[in-house]
Amino acid sequence: MKTAPRPASFVSGFGLLFVATACLAQDSKVAVMETAFGKRADASSFEDAKMAGYSAMQMHSGQPEGMQRNKPIDSSIGLAIADDPSQLARWKEESRKHGVDIISLCAGSLNRCQIWDKDREVAMRIAKQTVAACEKLDVKVMLFPFFGPSNFQESDEALQGVADFMREFVPYAAKKNVTVGIEAPVTTVRVLELLEMLDYPAHLKIYYDTGNLFEKEDIYETIRKYCKQHFCEIHIKAAGGLIVGQDKIDIPKLAKALDAAEYDGWLVYEANREGKEPVGNRQSILEIIRARQ
Repeated sequence: MKTAPRPASFVSGFGLLFVATACLAQDSKVAVMETAFGKRADASSFEDAKMAGYSAMQMHSGQPEGMQRNKPIDSSIGLAIADDPSQLARWKEESRKHGVDIISLCAGSLNRCQIWDKDREVAMRIAKQTVAACEKLDVKVMLFPFFGPSNFQESDEALQGVADFMREFVPYAAKKNVTVGIEAPVTTVRVLELLEMLDYPAHLKIYYDTGNLFEKEDIYETIRKYCKQHFCEIHIKAAGGLIVGQDKIDIPKLAKALDAAEYDGWLVYEANREGKEPVGNRQSILEIIRARQ
């Protein structure tokens, strides 16, 4: 597969910057989502992550061949990583080669599925294939996104549909010892309604995103109140800007909220619609960590 050219921001001043922060990054739970490099399920992303100064990454589980935006989804399709075991073997090889660990998988293609009705069969397959890949990679968290037709913010019918899907799916994930993290453009209270309907399964949590939720709720108070019990991992995403701390997010307030919640999990940079800036946002995450020390 042809490797996309790296953004200039990866390289500019990279050498000194990497030396100055490498030890802190190695000792801290700082990671990057693969899509920050414009890639999905691409083994070359490990080199990109290393070049940007990261030692850990959230990988995308891939886009099934034939799945196209705004087109009906073929119920027979699945993930390439399930059909071709050599792909996961390549990820492991590149992970070792570049010293970049895989800390979670994102089943991003589920964003295009209406999971409880017309796309239930294919969505269940993709979700289970992603969990199976987690097991093979010894990864303990799968991100399950809800940014498409399965958004359940307003509709109680949608909420019930998601609950029905999870009643079948979560026990499978539990058998594989994989925690499913729900990331959605819905309030945390709404996700908690879902968890309550399901009696708070141990392997179903919230995957929190600072940028997605900033305009919907007080992210600092939400983290203080719910993080310790209900969050599995956190995306550090800018809100109203390109780089966290140069946007609407207050780094000292975020650090205090994480301290109050005693959060010791991964802080994972994810790009937003403003653009991709993995180096600058890695520095922001390190600022959050320093503010906690």
